[in-house]
Order: sequence, then structure tokens, then C-alpha cells
Amino acid sequence: MPYPRPLEALGEEIEYDSGDYSGLLEKLLAKIGWDALNETVSKRKAAGERVGIGLSMFVEKSGLGPTDGVRISVDGSGMVEVLTGGASLGQGFETVMAQVAADALGVDYRRCRVIHGQTDRIAFGIGAHASRATVMTASATHIAALNVRRKALAMAAELLQAAPEALDIVAGEVVRKDGKPGPSIGLGAIAQNLAPTAKARGDREPGLAAEGWFTTEHQVYPYGSHVAMVRVDAETGRVVIERYCIAYDIGRAINPALVRGQIAGGYAQGLGGALFEEFSYSERGDPLAATFADYLLPALHEVPAPDVLLREDYTSPLNPLGIKGAGESGITAVGATIASAIDDAIGMPGAVRRLPITPQRLRRLLSGR
Repeated sequence: MPYPRPLEALGEEIEYDSGDYSGLLEKLLAKIGWDALNETVSKRKAAGERVGIGLSMFVEKSGLGPTDGVRISVDGSGMVEVLTGGASLGQGFETVMAQVAADALGVDYRRCRVIHGQTDRIAFGIGAHASRATVMTASATHIAALNVRRKALAMAAELLQAAPEALDIVAGEVVRKDGKPGPSIGLGAIAQNLAPTAKARGDREPGLAAEGWFTTEHQVYPYGSHVAMVRVDAETGRVVIERYCIAYDIGRAINPALVRGQIAGGYAQGLGGALFEEFSYSERGDPLAATFADYLLPALHEVPAPDVLLREDYTSPLNPLGIKGAGESGITAVGATIASAIDDAIGMPGAVRRLPITPQRLRRLLSGR
């Protein structure tokens, strides 16, 4: 690594940035007890049950560039505003950007207000797609926060009569790094001293604010493995997911709970596409799945919670935070994994070649039609 391939994804030449694909698979197999699981399945098959195991590995693209920009400002009360051209799709975008800004700036993330989707306030923004938001927008947020931090420390050094490198920002207060007693000053007070009319500002640019821009030539490539154990009812064609496990290396998880939530949500969507959801049409082209009575979605009892192994073993060298995307990690391999498990359960390798695997299609496979 890095490992270039003579292929393109979204107009960019593929170059895998970091990772150990087989190593992650080994960790997943150890976690689920691969040998014992296969032994259990063999015994159940011998007893007449149709059970099987499926496994898939995948590599993902994420962090589509080329550029993202963020502006961060601190007001006279010490509140931090993060203004971005990114977008929230329910993936916890605001929380992650607040965490990144707070970590770099040295404040409580609850003091950070994330503003997005305001086209009258920020002229440039690519949005959230291609699993890019955390990689691109968070990297730009990190850079902007560091720029604000440098500006704050430079102003505080003059006010406190100390060298900037001797100071730190802790919980929104500029203090001495060595921990010795001495004067301190809050970011709000620094912002007041950088107001346009403040005498202490001197020839500095007004306002405790800065922009951050992040540019990249290549996407990043997270990767993972899925394992499923299923049971097939030969009479009805029903497929029951008895166990599902996902391993994923994200490089660095800014908020592990949100990453796990995205993985679980993607898995549920993938399960729907693998077993239930299908657009069907008549010979004349009329839609036959116009309501949820015809277009089937998996219910809660049909989506067992996945066992998630989230790893941060190989950070990406392509951005300052070492992060990779997570938006598609839960869904990418579900169809192939469940199809493989069904093939194993019915003893017909390569039989399932079309999704969703409905009871009708499965019964036709079992009857040789």
C-alpha cells in the first residue's frame, strides 16, 4: 500500500490507500468462532436442516473530492459557529463536525453550532454523497479549527505577555501549557479583542474566524467482510437470518456509535434488497408494487441485530484525520453474503443469481425449475 489499479471510480484512478484485507477477515473469523460455526452447521445439515453460511469481502470507495471548505468563527460569548457546504442526511453530520472542530480548537463540542445548507452564507458546497462527508468536510473543519486556534493563541500571547508556543486552549480557556499558576483568557474575550473597533487588535484582521480548505486527488478505500448464517424452509421458501456479522476498518472513527448506527442501518437496507424489496411491472409497463402491501419491507423481527466488529487498524494517509467513509459499509456485501449462505443451505453452489431471493424464486430453485 498504496496500491494503484488500472481502473476508475467516479472519474478518479483507483489507488488503495491503506489496509490489510485478509488480516481483517481473520479477525472476523476469530470473533465468530469460524471452525465451531461450521461444525454446528454440518451437524444440523446431517440432521436434515437446510442451513448454510455465506461470506463476502468488499473494498469501498469513499471521500470523493476534489475540495471542501469550512468557515469557523467564535463570537464574544465563546460560542463556535461551523459554517459548511456539506449536508446532513440523518447520518449525524452535525455531531461529527462539532466534535472535530471542538477537538482541534480545545472547546466543549456542545459549544459548537454547525450551520449547513445556507446557500446565502456559503457559496461552495458539494453536499453529502459517495460517503464523502466525514472525509472531506471533517478534514476541512479540522484545518479551519486549527487556523482559528493559531489566531487565538497569537492574540492571547500578546494579551498575556507569553509566547504562543507556551500556551494551550483547554475547555475554551487559553492557559499555560506547563500548568503553573498565571493569567488565562477565554476565547470569547479574545474574540472581543479582535472586534473591528478593539484597540488591542492592532493591524490584525478583525474577528476570531478563519476558513479551512481540504483538497485531495484520490478517494480513500475502507474495506470489510460480512458473514451470514441462514436457515431455509423448503416448503415455504422462507429464509431466516440466524446470525449476521460485519467487520469493517474505517481507519479512524470520529464517533464510533454513529459509525455502528450507519452500519446497522445499511445492513437493514441491504437485507431488504436481498430478500424482500422489488419493483415489478406488468407486460404493459404498469407498476405492480405501488403500495407497501406489494412492495415489501423487512419488519423489525425479520432484521436480527448484526454483530459489528469495528476496527481502526489502518488510518488513511490521504487526509489529516486518517479517516475513511462509512455510509455504504453496511449494505455493500449483504446481497452476496445472503445469496452465498442460501447456496450453501440448499447445496446448490451458484444457484442464486438474482435479487431479491423471494420465496417463490427459492421454491422454483428447489424444484429444479
